[in-house]
Amino acid sequence: MTTRTIVVAGGSSGIGLAVAQKAVADGWRTIIVDRQEPIELVDATFFHCDLLDNDSAHQVLDGIVRDQERIDALVISAGGAMNGRLESKTMEEWDNYYSNDTLLVLRTTRMLLPRLREAAEHHGIADIVVMGSIAGTTAFEDAAVYGSISAARNALGEQLRLELRGERIRARTIATGYVETPLTKRMSMNAVTEQMGQDPLRPRDIAEIVHHGINLPPEVTVHNIVVVPTKQGWA
Repeated sequence: MTTRTIVVAGGSSGIGLAVAQKAVADGWRTIIVDRQEPIELVDATFFHCDLLDNDSAHQVLDGIVRDQERIDALVISAGGAMNGRLESKTMEEWDNYYSNDTLLVLRTTRMLLPRLREAAEHHGIADIVVMGSIAGTTAFEDAAVYGSISAARNALGEQLRLELRGERIRARTIATGYVETPLTKRMSMNAVTEQMGQDPLRPRDIAEIVHHGINLPPEVTVHNIVVVPTKQGWA
């Protein structure tokens, strides 16, 4: 029996890197797709790819589909986190951010779906995990655009669950609260993030939840997972 394979889109840092490290520790063949090399040592195959660029994504992801014997799980952690009031950025900045953060989920999933479908058919189950945010369902200060993008990513996970359920492909979104990552550290702080910075979630916390879901029996799925720091509550 061949080793299970996981692809982590956006696996070079933060949550994605923690997911990849956990996968390696658990014996998965692990593939990281990202614009930069992992910031920590991890025994994974790395592909340099800008998933926001259609040509780059096609070249790399087509190669993965062609060369990998199986792909059992896809975790999409790639994406940005740009907060701010509506008038704080130009429309060009918002347009790039808005389209890129949603389209990369569609692009990556669509291109790897044939291999996921084969894994489900031959090995009983396959998984897609989209990392989202509670900002998609809860209003936060200075997060009108970020929140609407989060809502789109959250919805994609649920819609994919419905669309693919008959093919034994489990899809889910994990909507997180404040997680301390290199990305969130670069975001402008407000009262909520300053408070959560005192006791935030860690990437390894989310990695444990991701792997719990993809290791459940084939007849069991957990979807629309919400995880926040104990101190955060909802806002």
